[in-house]
Amino acid sequence: MNPSSPARRARVRQILSVGISLLLFIAALLVIRGQLRDHPLHEIMAELGSFRPIRLVLCLAATVLGYLALAGYDALSLATLGRHLPPRRIIYAAFLGYAFANSLPLSVVTGAAVRYRLYSQWGIERGDAARVVTLNTVTYVAGLLASAGLAFALQPVLMPGFLHLPLRTARPIGLACLAAVGAYLTWSGRSGGDLRVWRLELPRPGIRMALTQIVVSMADWVLSGAALYVLLPHRVPFHVFFAVFLLGQIAGLIAQVPGGLGVFEAVMLWGLTPALTTPSILIGLVAYRLIYFFLPLGVATAVWAVREGRRWFRRRTASPSELLGREDHLGDGGF
Repeated sequence: MNPSSPARRARVRQILSVGISLLLFIAALLVIRGQLRDHPLHEIMAELGSFRPIRLVLCLAATVLGYLALAGYDALSLATLGRHLPPRRIIYAAFLGYAFANSLPLSVVTGAAVRYRLYSQWGIERGDAARVVTLNTVTYVAGLLASAGLAFALQPVLMPGFLHLPLRTARPIGLACLAAVGAYLTWSGRSGGDLRVWRLELPRPGIRMALTQIVVSMADWVLSGAALYVLLPHRVPFHVFFAVFLLGQIAGLIAQVPGGLGVFEAVMLWGLTPALTTPSILIGLVAYRLIYFFLPLGVATAVWAVREGRRWFRRRTASPSELLGREDHLGDGGF
């Protein structure tokens, strides 16, 4: 066998992945362009002028609760590994990790880098930090499958044509998701050894922990959807909106665009336009991007800059003995 064939296959898979992502992104932009063609700028600005501040406050509240739910991912993963940190540190690391990962490319790498740096300074080994990131991903996927399974089974939304999938509705996807969740719960409830993922050994969660993972992740998805729902005119029942929302999120994940930018908006426009006007959807989506993604990113960037600046300054001014004694506390701001 040609020793270079695995590398060649990896390159082919990477090219195909990038190609599919690019095609989805272009198709999404065409959908958005088509929607904007019939709605001049003054119509959109008029919709913006009618935006009630209470909707922004509710969106901000759902965003705060959503990021607290995201901290639950880290708390569960650390508990599974038998590692303990104060809640304030868990919330601190989770907020920074997810604020960067939600809006920047290579989200898994970005969020992992933040956790590696923080956890290593708090006495958690790099291997355990990698396990936390992997277990977080398991929790994230389990909750997404459970949420999508229930939403698509109860509300089988039509599949957007620009996704080019051989399905008329999302119900088959929902049933497949529920089957996957059932399989995960069945596996979690059985006795056995650890799960090996790449080079990492992960403990079997147990049925109670697996159910908790699903509940925490579903809370994250519901709160994320609620942050957008309160920004839209309430002419669509939440369960209908939530099914479209999850379909957009899944399409954005497949496209591998940071935050599903463009692809998510296209699916939301496609799914909600019959019930809501395009300007109201667009204004809601823009406000949602600003509050749920860019506001946390801005806060996290400022916090990280101050934190690293303090660490640099203390390293420059401290004596070697002082630096050694304060190493675990540099720049943590009490966390």
